[in-house]
Amino acid sequence: MNLPLILKSAGLRALVVGGGAVAERKVIILLTAGCDVTLIAPDITPALRGLVGTKINYQAREYQPGDCGKFQLVIAATSDRRVNETVSREAEEHNIPVNVVDDPELCSVYFPAIFSEGDLVVAVSTGGKAPFLAAALRDRLKPVLVNWAQWLDIGARFREVVKREVSDETKRRGLLKRFAEAEPTVEMTPPKVSDRLDIWLTWLGTIGLIRGGK
Repeated sequence: MNLPLILKSAGLRALVVGGGAVAERKVIILLTAGCDVTLIAPDITPALRGLVGTKINYQAREYQPGDCGKFQLVIAATSDRRVNETVSREAEEHNIPVNVVDDPELCSVYFPAIFSEGDLVVAVSTGGKAPFLAAALRDRLKPVLVNWAQWLDIGARFREVVKREVSDETKRRGLLKRFAEAEPTVEMTPPKVSDRLDIWLTWLGTIGLIRGGK
C-alpha cells in the first residue's frame, strides 16, 4: 500500500548520487520543481556539467558514508547496486525519503509520471513496477486535461465567493459539485466582478452549468 503526497518542493534540499543519463533526467525533474540540488559523482554528462555552478552544486567524487545526512530527499542513480544500497540504507537511517532508480525494493518513495500545468498536477504511479506504463497512461490523459489548469484558477475564485456568501454547508457543497461537473473550454471567461455570487451564478447559467439561486 502506498500513500501519495504532493510535496512543496521549492527550496527542498535534494541529493542525487550518480552522473549518467538517468541522473540527468532526475536532476531536471528536481530543478523544474524548484529544488536545491546537489550532485555527487566522479563524472557527469555534458548536460549536467553545463548546470554546475548556476543550477546545481556538484562534488566530483564517489559517494561517502554520511553524505545524505543534511538532505530532505535522496536519489541514487548509479549503475553500482552496492552504492545504491549504501545510499538507500543511510537515507532510511536518517528518515530521509529515498528513491533508487529501477530498484523498487530499495525505495521509500517513487517518482510518478507527471502532468503539470500551472497549479494543476496529475501524477500516475505503478509503485516502481512498470514506470513506462505510468508514462503511457499519463500521455493518454493529457487530452482530457486540456484547459483544466485555467479552470482550476476560475474554480478557486468561485469557491472563495461561495465560502463567503453561502453559510449552509449542503448548499455550498451542491454549488461546488455542479461547478466541478463542467467540461472546461477555452471560451469559458469568468466574470470580471468576482466578489458577488449572483454574478457568478448568472455567468454559470449562461454556459449551462448552474441555474437557480443560492
